[in-house]
Amino acid sequence: ASAQSADDTQGWYLRGNLGIGAFTDMELSDDMIGDTEAEVDGVGSIGLGYDLGNNWRVELDGSTMWNDMGAIDQTPESFAKFRGNGLMLNAIYDFNDFGRWAPYVGAGIGLLRGDLSAESHDYADPNNPLLNIDSRVCGDLCTVADQSATSTAWNLLAGLGYDISENLVWDTQYRYLQAEGMTFDGVQSDYVFPGPVETNPRGINVNLDDIGAHQLMTGFRYRFGGTKAPMAAKVVPVAKPEMPVQVTQITCWDGSMRDSFAQCPSEPQTVVEQPTIQCFDGTLVYDQASCPTPPPPPVIVEQAVSICDQGDVPFVVYFEWDKSRLTDQAQAVIDQASTYTQQCGVDAVSVEGYTDTSGAAAYNIALSNRRADTVANALVSKGVDAQRISRSGLGEQGLAVQTEDGVREPLNRRSEVVIRLVPTYGF
Repeated sequence: ASAQSADDTQGWYLRGNLGIGAFTDMELSDDMIGDTEAEVDGVGSIGLGYDLGNNWRVELDGSTMWNDMGAIDQTPESFAKFRGNGLMLNAIYDFNDFGRWAPYVGAGIGLLRGDLSAESHDYADPNNPLLNIDSRVCGDLCTVADQSATSTAWNLLAGLGYDISENLVWDTQYRYLQAEGMTFDGVQSDYVFPGPVETNPRGINVNLDDIGAHQLMTGFRYRFGGTKAPMAAKVVPVAKPEMPVQVTQITCWDGSMRDSFAQCPSEPQTVVEQPTIQCFDGTLVYDQASCPTPPPPPVIVEQAVSICDQGDVPFVVYFEWDKSRLTDQAQAVIDQASTYTQQCGVDAVSVEGYTDTSGAAAYNIALSNRRADTVANALVSKGVDAQRISRSGLGEQGLAVQTEDGVREPLNRRSEVVIRLVPTYGF
């Protein structure tokens, strides 16, 4: 918020200042010798400048100051007056970190034109008017009558600006001026008492050395063109209202909405079931060669031993995943089992329901009970005495194929039926 940008501050300006100043003690030499002590007097300055932006500006400055320096070397009947007119090119740096206030420093180089008026002559003794005293400044009568000379000069600046408006600045500055020595033409004449009588004029040279000046001025600086950028002290940041953050939800695989995919529940692993083959007894295998050897037909007239003497006859009924209804294949197994129950006496029937490891354990117990009930009811519909049937659901216990938890295994979704036949001795 300190330096203003070049685009905002570039432009021409005009400055005018008035104040007071004094030349430093200067020394006359050559044909007039002595020191001078300047008195404080008026000074004026006018400047035409250009603001380059980024704190820098350049300025062409013209100034004038007139000083009455009194008696030369405190000698009676002598005086010196000096006017300095300066033309300087200054470079100035502004410090724009203080709001409306802007201190600055600068330096410049140029020319100083000096106008000197000086005079010194012999004088009468105050105690004896008829006695002539030679002036130590210049014997007889020496005069420099408004003579001019020019030399190179430089100055140093320090000031303070105050922004009255966007274009007008109150400008107060101090400057120190230093110039090279100057040589002026003069006239020396004989100064004869009483009279006095001036005779025999001749030219002389008068040197003025140690030319310096202190000046303090105040005034105004007017900037043309665009306005300045707003100052840092006036800038009040306005907080922008925070926009509500819109949360975009995504849809997970199961249809639920979440803030991110990382929050979605784990998608169950798709199990590709291997094709199975159902054997004659209803069992499912992956290879035809794995099927058991089928028993002899139920009706064999010349069989030596009755089929009813086989004792326990097992059957396996398979179910679809998460189902307890009979498929066509399962119904064929029930029909085959009923053939034995119709031709032989049935002592007892055991029906046990099972599930695979997919799903919760408690749910699988209930599902296995439903599967056992489905098979038992189908056997009752085929003529088996319901009082002889025992049924139980074992859930994930007694897996036909050992798997990890959560695996859909077709050979584990089953009901095992064991029919205990009554022995006979003929068929």
